[in-house]
Amino acid sequence: MLKSPFVDLLQATFLCTASVLMFVAPEWAGRSRRPKGRVFRWARRIGVRTGSEERATKVVGILAAHVSAGAELPEPERLRLRLEDHRFSVLSILLVWLIPAAGVGACLVVVLNGDFAHGHPWLMPLMWGMLGAVMVLCETDRRMLARSLPLEHTTLMAVCAVEACRPPGEGEAEVRGSTRGSAVCAGVDDLCAAVVRHVEREPRRTDAVHRARLRAQAQEVVRNLHAAKVRLLEGDQAALGDLCTVIASLLARTVAPAHTTGSTRTLVAVDVLTADPEWQGPPSAHESTGAKLLGSGLFIAGLIGIGWLLPLLHVPEPLTLPLLVIMATAIQRVLKRRLPVPDLPQDLMPPVPPPLSPPAPSPAREAVGEPR
Repeated sequence: MLKSPFVDLLQATFLCTASVLMFVAPEWAGRSRRPKGRVFRWARRIGVRTGSEERATKVVGILAAHVSAGAELPEPERLRLRLEDHRFSVLSILLVWLIPAAGVGACLVVVLNGDFAHGHPWLMPLMWGMLGAVMVLCETDRRMLARSLPLEHTTLMAVCAVEACRPPGEGEAEVRGSTRGSAVCAGVDDLCAAVVRHVEREPRRTDAVHRARLRAQAQEVVRNLHAAKVRLLEGDQAALGDLCTVIASLLARTVAPAHTTGSTRTLVAVDVLTADPEWQGPPSAHESTGAKLLGSGLFIAGLIGIGWLLPLLHVPEPLTLPLLVIMATAIQRVLKRRLPVPDLPQDLMPPVPPPLSPPAPSPAREAVGEPR
């Protein structure tokens, strides 16, 4: 029989995790996961010094140095507000899931430093399985934020693309295992995915004709971004100016107030796009949601296996807490970078119908000399 305080702590952790999941799951389904209220205000107080102002000023400076005179540029203050809103939203999600994670961590510490595991071998696998489930739910909640806030997500991806494409500065530290080409590819690809996600996540009651036009323009933006990326990787430095011009026009609209007409009429200015009939764009990637769910299940199953193996190693009690912190940090990095958590569909480029050609003049009109 387990001791009563431990049972109370375990039940409280279960109830807290279930309550948070019941609160956020309907918002996932309705694409309305927008952190607000008291938790969001706490996040704003905690993350006062976020460096968003310096980041926004630096990005606008990079764009201004590579675009032509008179080109559109985002307002640094509006860009800072978008970046801070996204960061505070992510911090709010972390605060929401901090209580279940703390409860699981407390249960793990009690089990590791007590004699519960000897009489109940199922406790350690249960604790590690709960820890993996909380981490998967937290990461899923963070990624679902892109579905509910596509405007802020597109802004963030555009800023990351500018930072990846900028020329390396003097004295800048080299990142091992990464090249500038890989960083440019990753930044531009993430931006292209965010652009079409932004169009696909228009409100359901948006006019169908307007939605189709936004999709067609999103495809043109993706084509121009990928074409400029390829030229930049091949050594054409002029492509950096074309890339920055498109991104600057995109940012000028995403950071504009959402209630203005110009922020939703077009994604970018029409004159910054160049037609290239030979460029068909990158192939669309089709990813299975079932495979992603299977990956999440395998991740949790792996943690359960660790929980079953750990008592067999007879780790000394003074090393249990540092080992717990190290393993939790490692699995969080794996979850954030490698694990395919269920995300938005990746069919990013819907087919666009060909333009209608003008009707041919009839022979009767040509015979009577009517104007064509």
